[in-house]
Amino acid sequence: VRGSGEEGTEVVALLESERPEEGTKSSGLGACEWLLVLISLLFIIMTFPFSIWFCIKVVQEYERVIIFRLGHLLPGRAKGPGLFFFLPCLDTYHKVDLRLQTLEIPFHEIVTKDMFIMEIDAVCYYRMENASLLLSSLAHVSKAVQFLVQTTMKRLLAHRSLTEILLERKSIAQDAKVALDSVTCIWGIKVERIEIKDVRLPAGLQHSLAVEAEAQRQAKVRMIAAEGEKAASESLRMAAEILSGTPAAVQLRYLHTLQSLSTEKPSTVVLPLPFDLLNCLSSPSNRTQGSLPFPSPSKPVEPLNPKKKDSPML
Repeated sequence: VRGSGEEGTEVVALLESERPEEGTKSSGLGACEWLLVLISLLFIIMTFPFSIWFCIKVVQEYERVIIFRLGHLLPGRAKGPGLFFFLPCLDTYHKVDLRLQTLEIPFHEIVTKDMFIMEIDAVCYYRMENASLLLSSLAHVSKAVQFLVQTTMKRLLAHRSLTEILLERKSIAQDAKVALDSVTCIWGIKVERIEIKDVRLPAGLQHSLAVEAEAQRQAKVRMIAAEGEKAASESLRMAAEILSGTPAAVQLRYLHTLQSLSTEKPSTVVLPLPFDLLNCLSSPSNRTQGSLPFPSPSKPVEPLNPKKKDSPML
């Protein structure tokens, strides 16, 4: 959607385009010129109907004809479509194609807002709107439009950064269209559309951008891996709390591990131990002593046949 400022620019340009058109109107033929016109008309009448085949031409629907009589632009609108009459000896006519024209803009250097140098190419779509004004204003239409597009793109992109140019091509093309249309209206040309085809960066700048993008990707990968490890450790902690609170869950986990080992590696020999023995081995007191607990005698062991002491009376 166009803004009010853009519409105002185009309206002002259209109003200004009427002034050159008024200046190109012929001031009228002189006496000698009128005499030549009368002689030509008399000759056509005398040689009728053979001369009529040389005085009538056909204009296609997409064409308009501008007639110059003795170097003067004939007043009125452009001729066509259909038949038009002209004097073969005095008039010259020029056909203007009103269909959409395509102009490719070659690569040209620009300097961005952040002082990067790059090359861009574009394509411009335009059509002729005012044939009389066009023929009286421009000698080479394609060259004029090409140079205007290049200078306009340089001026607009000088206020944009490299990132904006790469990401906002559509808005840049719209701004360029409005700026071009405000100038080409004075020439009788209507710019329909302009597109940026390609952006060519220097080799050094491409390498720097590639290194920066790779560093950003690596940092993102490391961040994702760290978040995954954090989530996994949190899950393990919660699982350990659940298993420590329910001994039956530990036994089921133990049996599931034995089944997994036997399924994945059938040749592996597994010697399962009783779960009570594992609990004894994993108790804190056994880990400090390094051996199984044995019952300690509460009383000293007496010999089976103790030797009797001799009586002092003997």
